[in-house]
Amino acid sequence: MSDLAPFRQLIAATYTPFYPNGDLHLALVEMQAQRAVAEGVTGIFIAGTTGEGISLTTDERLRLTRRWVEVAQGRLRIIAHVASDCSQDACELARESQSLGVDAIAAMAPHYFRPNSIEELLTSMQPIAAAAPATPFFFYDIPALTRVRLPMCDFLEQGVQRMHNLKGLKYTNPDLYQFQKCWHQFADRLELFFGLDEALLAALAVGATGAVGSTYNFAAPIYWRMIHAFHQADLVTARHFQLQSVKLVTVLLRYGMPAAGKAVMSMIGIDCGPVRPPLTPLTPDRLRALERELAELGFFDWIRS
Repeated sequence: MSDLAPFRQLIAATYTPFYPNGDLHLALVEMQAQRAVAEGVTGIFIAGTTGEGISLTTDERLRLTRRWVEVAQGRLRIIAHVASDCSQDACELARESQSLGVDAIAAMAPHYFRPNSIEELLTSMQPIAAAAPATPFFFYDIPALTRVRLPMCDFLEQGVQRMHNLKGLKYTNPDLYQFQKCWHQFADRLELFFGLDEALLAALAVGATGAVGSTYNFAAPIYWRMIHAFHQADLVTARHFQLQSVKLVTVLLRYGMPAAGKAVMSMIGIDCGPVRPPLTPLTPDRLRALERELAELGFFDWIRS
């Protein structure tokens, strides 16, 4: 395995912090950033699925982005998710995010009136990329939520011809066959971030050199140990740490993401507040049950650096 490219980017899809009344709690971003840097996280993905971006107003998303850029101070790569089912809002977010100095922007597909072909997807993405022409653009492929299931190799092949700043994918898709095809064809010129924490080891095996995920907010040490073992050709140890991730994600999904993830953040001393409707925060009983299950797993020992 000595010829494998080094794993370079572990990017946390961050939780948007709210006060109990639902207003943005931007003062908490400093604590989130400090934790990320301390755990070796290299970047931040703002206002994606984990960050409830679709539930934020355009103004809130820009205020959140501004705060992250201020706090990061070059220590973290900042990727702002700018998608909206309103193309004009997405373009405004892209344009303003570029002016704020983000390192990249990303957008998922519209998912009420959905694109049904590569041509329709490209047509919806081109204005967003063009609104921030000096900023790298990533397409965020997450078919489980958008229900847009199109071959990403075809999207990239045509997209690089039509969007000069298209620089890759956030690939939150369990189809590793397609991911490997994309890697084989584009790894020398694009960045392909894998987006399923519980399957990262499999993605490493087919060439992933970066990942974006929610559990990297509080469990990055698990993944760095796994990545190190993988690059030492110690697959037994790498599988051990990936199984820890699988067990963690299984528990969190049972309680509901991202509410469960926000609950874990509060358990480690960074209370990001409630989730916004239609999501619901955990009741006190479910919060206690989640903490008990995580303790029984050994989670709080696993995340010690």
